[in-house]
Amino acid sequence: MSTSLKDAIADLVARHSSSPRLHVEPSIARVVKRLPDGSGDAPRAKDYDAISEKLAAALSRGHKISGRQARDGAWCLWTTNTAIAADPITLDPFLQQLRDLKHKGATRALALSYLISFHENRPGLSAVAATLRDLVSVIGKPFDTLHQRFRIFDVIEGPKRIGDAALEERKSPRQILEEQGLQLELVLGGQFVEPCARRVLERAAGDSRLPPIERLEFIELIAAKSGTRTLNFPAHKDLVANALLLPYQKQQADKSIQTRTLNFLISLDGLGDPRTKSSNWVGMPQARDIAVSWLTELALRQFLDVVEAVNPNENWRYRRRFWETMHDRGVINEAWVVLDREGASEARRRFGKNIGFGQFVGGAVQTGHAVLLLRIGRGVCAEWSFNGKCRFWDDAERSGAPRLYAGTYDAELLRTGRRYPPVLEITHIPHIGPNAWQSKAARQIEKMTGVRLSPREYMF
Repeated sequence: MSTSLKDAIADLVARHSSSPRLHVEPSIARVVKRLPDGSGDAPRAKDYDAISEKLAAALSRGHKISGRQARDGAWCLWTTNTAIAADPITLDPFLQQLRDLKHKGATRALALSYLISFHENRPGLSAVAATLRDLVSVIGKPFDTLHQRFRIFDVIEGPKRIGDAALEERKSPRQILEEQGLQLELVLGGQFVEPCARRVLERAAGDSRLPPIERLEFIELIAAKSGTRTLNFPAHKDLVANALLLPYQKQQADKSIQTRTLNFLISLDGLGDPRTKSSNWVGMPQARDIAVSWLTELALRQFLDVVEAVNPNENWRYRRRFWETMHDRGVINEAWVVLDREGASEARRRFGKNIGFGQFVGGAVQTGHAVLLLRIGRGVCAEWSFNGKCRFWDDAERSGAPRLYAGTYDAELLRTGRRYPPVLEITHIPHIGPNAWQSKAARQIEKMTGVRLSPREYMF
């Protein structure tokens, strides 16, 4: 690969980067060291804005161009001040002369420019792709092999085929391209990979045959930069959530898959917890509903499992039976747990650092104390652990009612309601018999939801 071609790639990538050239060139230099001619010096970029202006003038006047001019012109199609591809008056004669010249360097430059700058809506992209198909025998490897197998010089078919191969082989589109011999880092990070990854995510969302753990690991590979919270393509956040969640509309995911999936999605920049950052999830309402459903169950598990771990109690099984039954019967719309420092540490250990919960402020709670806040019908319930009470408010929207999804809570407010006292307070004794606390809570829940449950369902 000639130094001029390296110059062009460096210039094009610098134009696509939001960083100044000073920050771009070190990565360019590292790539240049791996290019075929062995040159280790970072190139000095040409003034492609000036080149494009002169070339456009020559083409519009019907002048013939040289192979060198054609090679430089390949980098002036979309990103220069005078974009050759933006006007058929300049693009059509440019592509026709490339066909006539059959200049290998210029044709390879055109192929690289196409892959790096790829976007389905770019002006002239289909015409450039058609030219590359006509010149595929001139371009040489690996482009000819890639086109023969994946039709990469077909704007629609190329990304589809690579995306399908990636899904079939459980590899990233970048891996597929690398294995076919396209080793240039700048191209593999270019925009051609984006629609390939989009294709994978769209198909994965509708394919329920992927085993759950395989789905999670594969989508993580496709979606995010390894070891980071950054999506490869921020515009894919809706697709990522759909690919991980929509297959579970009609099938259950076990608890470990739910927890791992939620931890991954919530960790991603641009997504976060759908309960506290709902605006980030507006583009995928079905996926959000699944995520909130899982998080509601997980909050219940945080409360029941963490409290039992921090302070084991033989009577805790009655609480677990009652609230798990209420969840199974669908009377709990949303849930949020509030923990002290010890409980918060145990919750992170069990459920990961990304799953949210509230914490008490001040010292007005026992060590290990917790509260489960539940949206039930139009109301809200605050279920305290240990010897605390179960309190109900019949209007969750009224000022003074406990709010779900806050980061910190005043324990006294959750006990008294202050400006809006609870309509019912229940002490958790006795556990059996006609006056059991469960029956009182069930009657209140029936008032709030219209759902009647038999004591046989929620009592031992």
